[in-house]
Amino acid sequence: MFPLAPLPRTVDAALRDAGHAKLAVRLSALADLGRFASGPDAERAITEITRLLAHDPSSEVRAGAALALADAKAGGAGRSLLAATKDPDQKVRQMALLALGELGSDDRDHLETIRSALDDPAAALRFQALVALHHLGGTDIESDIEAKFEDTDAEVRFVAIRIAEERFIEDRRGRPAWLVDKLKQAVSDDVTFVRLLAAIVLYRAGEDTDAGVLADAVNARIGVREVEDEQEAIEIAGELRLEQARAGLERRAFGWFGISRDPFAWQARVALAKMGHVRAVASILADLKGWTWETRTLAAAAAGASRLRAARAGLLAMLGDETRANPDTVRDALRQIDASSAG
Repeated sequence: MFPLAPLPRTVDAALRDAGHAKLAVRLSALADLGRFASGPDAERAITEITRLLAHDPSSEVRAGAALALADAKAGGAGRSLLAATKDPDQKVRQMALLALGELGSDDRDHLETIRSALDDPAAALRFQALVALHHLGGTDIESDIEAKFEDTDAEVRFVAIRIAEERFIEDRRGRPAWLVDKLKQAVSDDVTFVRLLAAIVLYRAGEDTDAGVLADAVNARIGVREVEDEQEAIEIAGELRLEQARAGLERRAFGWFGISRDPFAWQARVALAKMGHVRAVASILADLKGWTWETRTLAAAAAGASRLRAARAGLLAMLGDETRANPDTVRDALRQIDASSAG
């Protein structure tokens, strides 16, 4: 006989268990209260979560309460979260800052509290304050972002570059004059993952970048902190036709004995095809005639992404036949190839 799964708590049970002597029970009750905070019992749940934030003896519960208020978009909890930014426990203060940023308030006290944490001795608090300010600060936080490019902590420098990328790279007219110079300095940072992100953002800004930093990420995963940066490095290597990244791209695309388990094998094959790599081009053309619908569709996407002119006839033959490949993917691929030819 298998034991029956316990029934989910009611809101009344969660409110009762939030005052239990055992930490594990209070944490479990808090998780349920977080669920109720977005439903018809929101007011009761948020009131209890706010109490836990202010008075629970466990810093783990208090930090979790701050997160629960953020997840519930509890706009009325601002005053309690402001008080929590002065909690004796650093993790609680960090989660309170995160919650203030998530709530999106433009309250002056919120902004001043967050901005004051930018100079906190704890790097984790400076990091969270910068992220929160990014969410709240509108257009008047350029100087704060610029200053954090030279923070003593690598994680803070990294997030400053990431925020600058989100805010300024797509909008050339709104790009601050200091940004490119700061990125060029950051591409020589002592920490590899900061260098990699700076190299990526420089390229996305339309500037000359450091090919060696990008090739290191492709060939040996040097500097990779986030998977999106690894993928970006592979794609840029193809766009720039970086010969020094060829070995890494080949290993990722084809693996050993033609079998690759690399999560970015498809991107690597596209990058190689952009470089005119014979094997990569041949494999994409062959897969357009592959055995499965999925194989042919992925090959069509790769042909479009690599602007593979030699695939055009095969794609035209697939057009209009949903059994061959996804029609939208085929049409997109043809548009990409024709656009590159016209350019």
